[in-house]
Amino acid sequence: MMEIDEADRRILRAIQDAPEITMRELAEVTGLSHSPCWRRLQRLREEGAVSPRRFVIDPEAVGFDILVMCFVKISRHQRESLRAFEEAVATVPEILQCYSLSGEYDYVLQVIATSVKDYEATVKNALVELPNVQSINTSFTLKRVKNSLNIPV
Repeated sequence: MMEIDEADRRILRAIQDAPEITMRELAEVTGLSHSPCWRRLQRLREEGAVSPRRFVIDPEAVGFDILVMCFVKISRHQRESLRAFEEAVATVPEILQCYSLSGEYDYVLQVIATSVKDYEATVKNALVELPNVQSINTSFTLKRVKNSLNIPV
């Protein structure tokens, strides 16, 4: 884990709140001069604390009205079986996120679809074809209560 100080935290808070902030504005907001601010931001990027800039698309705004959580049990828990599952998950574009879990299920997948029929096609054409899947328990989300990418630094 990298060490971050209060100046790094000010930079992180500022770029989360205003991702399109200019370097001049960032330096001003954080109380640093331009060059040290730029060097700190570069270090945060190089060490993986800050990802490259991207635009975040709201799935509902582009027609993906269905968000599903799929809880997956794996049939074999050998390293190679888990690796094969994880590699296959990475190839399915409808799977936005995948987390390995402790407890009753081995993985949870966040899957988007334009409709229930579209989700059914994803299940039939992709999810049940994932290697070593024993079972999938599906929960449809009803409402987005919170959706934040901000880290409380």
